[in-house]
Amino acid sequence: MEKPIVAATLSGLFLKHEPWDKAHVLWYKKAAEKLNDESVNKWANRSDYFKGVDEVMKRIYPKLSDDERTIKARETFFDSVCDYVRKYPEARNNGIINYFNSLKKSYRIALITTNTKSALERILSSASLTDFFDIIEASMPDEKDDKRIVFERFIKKYGKPLVYIGGNRKDSFDYCREKGISCIFANIEKQLGIEGVESAHNLKELKQKLSRILTKTL
Repeated sequence: MEKPIVAATLSGLFLKHEPWDKAHVLWYKKAAEKLNDESVNKWANRSDYFKGVDEVMKRIYPKLSDDERTIKARETFFDSVCDYVRKYPEARNNGIINYFNSLKKSYRIALITTNTKSALERILSSASLTDFFDIIEASMPDEKDDKRIVFERFIKKYGKPLVYIGGNRKDSFDYCREKGISCIFANIEKQLGIEGVESAHNLKELKQKLSRILTKTL
């Protein structure tokens, strides 16, 4: 009999948010240099910075199709994430990594992420996590950043996990609640809470809250 699944995100849990937060700033900086247009950098400081990606990519690669531009944009973004993780090993949350490693005796640890598989392999290698996860479900190269699509694909393959531990993406928790999946917001970096979602602010709280959920499923 296969062990039950504990599913989780990558950013904000095993790795700090910082590599992703810094990557989009670097992405827009490089785009501004390519276009010789400093105004492109204005997107980097917006909370909805992702909305500027299509506009900028059309200017840089006008002859590519929408799908090709999406692939290109994501590849260059994840290059920046990898560079950051290699340069700053403290981006790893080692205490959390060690805790989840101990759970592997009884559970399969699944990673559900909107990183693409090729990018994810590079990120995990940069963070020395290549063989850490038992199951990985990632975005397809031509998909945009949509966690619900990745969740749907995961559940079709493996069924519902016992619990999902996520970062600050509300769409992930909305999906879990719709599907009746227990969830915890790993709010390790003290961000704003998400209404209706239980938060864990440190490793001790995460252990306590996850233990309660897993005990109920026995």
